[in-house]
Amino acid sequence: MDIAAINARFGVPGSVQFSEGRGGLMMIEIHNDLATATISPYAGQVLAYRPHNAPDELLFVSERAYYTAGKAIKGGIPICWPWFGADPEKKGRGGHGFVRAWAWAVRNCETLPHGASRITLGLTDDDESRAIWPAAFDLTLEITVGATLAVTLTTRNLSTEPLQITQGLHTYFKVGDATQVRVVGLDGCHYLDKAVGAKEAPILQQGAVTVAGEVNRIYEQVPAQLQLEDPVLNRRIIIDGAHSNTCVVWNPWVETAHAMDDLDDRDYLRFICVETVNTASEVIEILPQAEAHIGAEYRIELLAP
Repeated sequence: MDIAAINARFGVPGSVQFSEGRGGLMMIEIHNDLATATISPYAGQVLAYRPHNAPDELLFVSERAYYTAGKAIKGGIPICWPWFGADPEKKGRGGHGFVRAWAWAVRNCETLPHGASRITLGLTDDDESRAIWPAAFDLTLEITVGATLAVTLTTRNLSTEPLQITQGLHTYFKVGDATQVRVVGLDGCHYLDKAVGAKEAPILQQGAVTVAGEVNRIYEQVPAQLQLEDPVLNRRIIIDGAHSNTCVVWNPWVETAHAMDDLDDRDYLRFICVETVNTASEVIEILPQAEAHIGAEYRIELLAP
C-alpha cells in the first residue's frame, strides 16, 4: 500500500500522518494537542516522543542508525521478541529476536477522548517467520501518544502447544551526560552482571545505579516504577512497567560503542537504556489461545531550577 493510500485509510487529519522517512521507510508522524512522536511500522518502533511541555526528546536515536530492511534501528524503543538477548537455542539466530527488523502492519489509528493518539500495529506468523521460529502467533502493539507515552505488547498464542518466550522494550533514553544520571528504584535488588559474562553470583544493588564504565545488568524482582534522574537535562523520567519483574540497565561505554558501526564514538554519553523486560529467570509461558502482555508508560517531570 502506498503512502497516499495508507493516509486515506489510517491517517487522522490534524494529528496522524504517514510519510516517507530515511531509507525510504514509512513513518507515522503524530502532532496532537499533547505531544509529538514518530513511529516506524518497520520494526514497530517508537523513534521520537516529546510532550509539548518538555524542551527535549524522551528518546535517543543514533545519527548512524541503519534504516534498511534486515537491520535493527539503533535507538528509540526496539521490540525484543520472542527472545531477549542471545538465541536461547543457539541456532545462530540474531540477538533479541527477529521482530525488531520486521515489517509490522498498521491496524488502527485513532484519537482518544482526552486528545491522545493511539496507534495499533500488528504482526502475524507466516512462512518466513516460521522458518526462524516455528510457532503460530499474533502480536498487537499499542502505542499511546499523549501527555505520557505508553507502549503495550500483547502476544496471542495461536499454536496448539504452549509457547515460551522472553521479551522486552529495549528503551534508549536521551540524556545530557550518562556519567551524571541516576537510575532510582533498584536499591536492594540483585542483578546479573552481563558485562563480565554473568559468571558471578547475583550482586546486590546498593543505592542508585550510576555509569562510570560499561553497564550491562539484568535486575530481578524489580518494582513496577523506576526513575531516571538527569541533572544536565534538568528532568526526571518516570518509568511505570507492567507485567515485568526484570529490568535491564545498559550503557556500552567507550570500547563497545567504538565497536558498533551504528553508534558514534561519543554516543555512550548521550543515552542509557532502562529496559522493561521478561528475561533471565522470568520466562513467560503462554497456553494455546491465551495471551501475555508487557508494557511501560513513560512520563517526563522537569526538575526544579
